[in-house]
Amino acid sequence: MLALDSLVTDLIFSQAAQLDQKTLIEALGGVEAAKQKKLLDPDMLDPRMEMELSPSMPFRRRGERRLMIIDDSQPLREDPQDPLVKLDLRPAKEALLALCTTLPVRLGRLFALGSWGDAVLVARSARDLRAISLLSWVLDPQVDVDGKRRASQLSKSEFEAKIMAYEKRLDELDDEEILASLTGVTFERRGELLVVDVLGADGSWDQRASMALEAQLAALDRFSLLPGAPASKRVAAAPEPPKAKAAPAPAAPPPPPEPVGPPLATAEIDGAVVIVFPAERFNLDVAAALGKRDWDQVIRAGDHLAGSMRDRIQRDGAGWVAPLEFLSEVFIDGKPLSKPAFEAGARTVDGGVRELEVHFPRFGSVMLLDVPGKGRFVSSLKEHTGAVVKLVAR
Repeated sequence: MLALDSLVTDLIFSQAAQLDQKTLIEALGGVEAAKQKKLLDPDMLDPRMEMELSPSMPFRRRGERRLMIIDDSQPLREDPQDPLVKLDLRPAKEALLALCTTLPVRLGRLFALGSWGDAVLVARSARDLRAISLLSWVLDPQVDVDGKRRASQLSKSEFEAKIMAYEKRLDELDDEEILASLTGVTFERRGELLVVDVLGADGSWDQRASMALEAQLAALDRFSLLPGAPASKRVAAAPEPPKAKAAPAPAAPPPPPEPVGPPLATAEIDGAVVIVFPAERFNLDVAAALGKRDWDQVIRAGDHLAGSMRDRIQRDGAGWVAPLEFLSEVFIDGKPLSKPAFEAGARTVDGGVRELEVHFPRFGSVMLLDVPGKGRFVSSLKEHTGAVVKLVAR
């Protein structure tokens, strides 16, 4: 049984790597040290299980092995939804670097089981750093091939076209351009290894910084019009010749428009704030932000929430409910939920409502509700499904 919020050392080996058990055990520090960890070979599981735990396709090439070393001796946080891991992860980072130096590792990572985002990334090429950071783009069913978010899911042909464009996108920026995008993180070279981390001076890890790191490396704003075409170079503007009289300072540019979509609604259940999402405002990125209690990524100015309500949410948190379009968006027993599985496992409650506890990617356990005449919903308020049903049935 794998414990969520355990520290994971993730190793993806080079395609031609020859790895035997003795070499691996020595790299882990010997037999006794290896016994203190759980070693998970994702290829021995159903591929859909890896997609739920920590997807690596299409980053991994055919024949590349993967090993996840899980330290479940203690959870990283008292509250898994707290974005700040206060433990000192610097020793774990050095242990990862030692493994990547000794073994034929293509990519090494440190992250928390069940959470999105990496505390440390180690690779031998900047291209691989960008490739792993583009996974959230390529796997998101609402983001198109150009990196633009849609209000609805992509069609099957559009999603397949995006998968096919993944390798081409990696040719658009060279190593220098990829590394030049890094700001506010720690970057160093250890021999042939490129090391990036978002650890604080005391070794703590703020997962919100991981999301920023992923965005910098993915560089969706640098996508070429034609996938695979070299992105235009960012050239510094030449200095202007001196003028006899200083020109007036230009006006500040207007703020960028907020994303399209209706505002959020709020309600209250059992003394707690509940955020009610319209379909256009709920996606995997929002689910990840909810899991990290990163309310600034969830609530925007156009939602017109009173300052006291915003303060309350920042202080006490909030539950949430959102519509669900496809059953396969949630998981049960490590597999995308199907209609037969829902019919077999769901429990009928008042008013013909059917409920089933499921796993929502990037967030965790939620309750799935099928409300007659209203549709399907997922909610974090698993203990208050009756009140949630009344809320969505209004």
